Parts: sequence; C-alpha cells; structure tokens
Amino acid sequence: MFKHVLSALAVTLFPFSSAYGGSDFDGVWDATVFFPGGRSAGVVRLETEGGVVSGTSEPLDENQFFPLSLSGDLDGDKAELVLSFRDDVVGRLSVKGAEQGFEGAGTLYGVPVSIVALASDRALRAPMGHDFNPQTYELQFESRSQAVLTLVPGDRVRTTLLDNEGQDDALDWKAMPGNTLTGPFFIENAMPGDMLVVKLHKVRLNRDTAKMYSRALNQAALQPGYEQTPAENWGRTWTFSEDRSEARIEATGSAIEGLTLPTRPMIGSIGVAPPLNTSLYAGDLWIHGGNIDYQRITEGTTLYIPVYRGGAYLSMGDGHALQGDGEISGQGLETSLDVEFEVDLIQGENLGQLWSEDSDYVMVHGIDRTLDAALQAATTGMSKWLRQTYELNDSEIAALLSSSIEYDIAVIVNSRPHIVAKLSKEVLRQISQKR
Repeated sequence: MFKHVLSALAVTLFPFSSAYGGSDFDGVWDATVFFPGGRSAGVVRLETEGGVVSGTSEPLDENQFFPLSLSGDLDGDKAELVLSFRDDVVGRLSVKGAEQGFEGAGTLYGVPVSIVALASDRALRAPMGHDFNPQTYELQFESRSQAVLTLVPGDRVRTTLLDNEGQDDALDWKAMPGNTLTGPFFIENAMPGDMLVVKLHKVRLNRDTAKMYSRALNQAALQPGYEQTPAENWGRTWTFSEDRSEARIEATGSAIEGLTLPTRPMIGSIGVAPPLNTSLYAGDLWIHGGNIDYQRITEGTTLYIPVYRGGAYLSMGDGHALQGDGEISGQGLETSLDVEFEVDLIQGENLGQLWSEDSDYVMVHGIDRTLDAALQAATTGMSKWLRQTYELNDSEIAALLSSSIEYDIAVIVNSRPHIVAKLSKEVLRQISQKR
C-alpha cells in the first residue's frame, strides 16, 4: 500500500533519454534553467512556422524578474534560440528535441546555463503512498535545499514532524531548534503561478507531553508600559491524558494547578519556497505560508498555496497540541506530530496568497507588516476569492461580507501579523456558483 522510505532520497529530477520522435517545438513547456549554484523555472510557450520558432517565457533569471521573448531558426530537431528582454538580447540557447520535450545549453545574462523543458501536459507516474522517515531537517523555506522526496499530484505521504525545538516523539534531539521542518518535498509539474493543494488527512499527537517555554505574554500583545513579573520556577510542561484528548498543566501550588483543556493538534509552520529566490527562516511567515500558527491548520483542513519556484518545495513542522488566537506568548503547546497529507496541483491559477478550507469555513490568510494591513489583505483576498469562484460583483461581495465575514487573529507576535478572514460554508451554500 505505502512505499517505505528508509532515508532522505537523492532525486534525479529530469531523467531523459536522448531519443526524440519529432521536431515540433510547438506547445507549452515547463522549463528549468540550471546555472552555477542554482536553478530557476518558468513556463515557455512556443510556436513554429516556416522553419522559425518564436514565443514567450516566464522569467528564467535567478530572482525571476524579467519575462522573455524567444525567437530562432529550426534545423530538424534542433533550434538556435535568441532570448530577449524588451529590446535587449540577454541570452542564446542551442536546443534539441528530447523525450517529452527539449534540452540544451547556452548563456543567459552572460552566465553559462543548461535548460531542460518538459511538456506541461506530460504523463506522470500513477499517484502512490509513501511512508517517509526523515533523516534530515531544514530551518529555512527555500528552493536551494536538496529535496527529500519527489511527489506527483495525488501522492499521499505519512511522516513525522518535530517540535519547535527539534525533538521527536521520544524527546530525542534530531535537529537544531527553530521550528524545525520536515522536507522539502519536490512536487513534479509545479511551476510558478500554479497553486499547490495540501490536504491534511491526519494530524495526531505522538507523545505524552508538550512544552510551553514562555513565562509571560509577548509585549507585542500588550499596551506599552504594562509590566509583567514572571513567576520563579514556572513549570513549562503539559501532560496529555491517556488518549491524548486533553492536556493538563504541571503547575504545582499555582491557582491554575490542574487546568485541563481539550487538545487540538495543529501544524504551526507549513509552506513552500518563497518568491524572488528568497530564503526565509522557518519561524517567519509571508505569502509563501511559513510560520502561520493558525489553530485551524489541523486534520481535515485543505491548504491552497501559491507556487513561486519550480517544484514548490513544500515543508512543514512546529507541531502544537493546542494554541489560542494570536499565539500571544509566542508559544503554543509545543510537541511533535504524526501527519498524513496529500498533494494536488491547480495549474496556471492562484489567489496570490494562502487560503484554506475545512468542513465549516473558507478562510483567506492576510499576512502583512501591521495588523491593519493584515486585516486589509485578508479582506481583499476574500473579495478576490469570491470574484474568482462565484463571479460576484462588488455590490454582491459587499452585501455578503458586511453581513457574514468573520475574522480570526492568528499571529500578532511575529514581524508580520496574520489575520484570517472566514466565510461559513452554510452561508456560501446559498450562493449560485457560476463555474
């Protein structure tokens, strides 16, 4: 049923044979350019006529700044391509047909590069299940790290996540602290502009305790000048009931000794490689996801994440047993998790920001530099989602949101606050969906 993976995999991403059955460069191609120290990817659209090939390409430079035009001459299954940005020639490539696409080499912005292009509608292997036992971990969301596993849309993965300090279910240290991430997972066919779909089928506690290191509220949650005096020798451990459905604080002699709360396991940090070839700390958050720390990112939730780098590079970590709105101490009940997730892909379409859904709500995530800006991003994103999904006009959107929108404060103690705009599916079921 599930393929057992004993260790992180070194993956050959583009296994070609040199055989090629034709000379037609017409089509839409997922192109990856390799250069010293990295790679970049974008969709290339080509047409051929009368021995000439022409077309356009999404940015292929390292930071993905400049879209390109392409032109060149055909010679059987070969072509000499000139790459231009506006009126400037920025590169030249010699390419030839290869299995399911074409490949070649040349220069781009004066840098030696090789290119591999695969048909966007190419056949992939059948989806399968994986039992993945992590051997390495990451502390950054980025596309420079070696992928631990290559997935195709429809694949399911069963794996484990460490707590934020790098400890596993046996409280053994497995990696450096800092919202330690399992991954990255390379998603075949995922290209910039696509939307990665991550379905969380299982998010379960796998040990008997959690830790909350903070002894006071984060000052960002309080008025300036409000003073706190943390208690000496304050206990940081919460113990789970036998079935792990409840968590009890260890606070002997305290007024809250014996406080017991229902657990709600959640993933604190989940996302993809950020745009602009950025490398972001696992404790940070932005439009790529990251340390979103939202209590509804739990079993049964589906996330929709914009793809910014070829392969997406999905990672996740920072397990919580429970967390209140805002994570106002900077900590939840930090613990490790067993997870099972499934990936899918929507090509050529995304909201431009993270959104999610569960059985009760559609949720759009606003992440920005201030709480005001985060709220505006969440509201704008929900408006865009209603336009895209139901083709509502602005008056319809105003009536719906003014009467029915809900907001959750997910994070306020990070450099980028996170507010979630929600619409109940009970309300949405009353809308006539046009597409």
